Amino acid sequence: MQGGLAYSEEKLREIFKEFEVIEIRKMKQIEQPNTMFGESFLWTALFKKK
Repeated sequence: MQGGLAYSEEKLREIFKEFEVIEIRKMKQIEQPNTMFGESFLWTALFKKK
């Protein structure tokens, strides 16, 4: 990957405040090469419509 944006947990909650939080957590580290991507210093989140 060529880099990108990373947000704090608080910023993710603010950006998606119109949605219900299902889960917010740090990614699981995935060693490369792999078909999946994961870096333990990044957040992953799942939201749903309220």
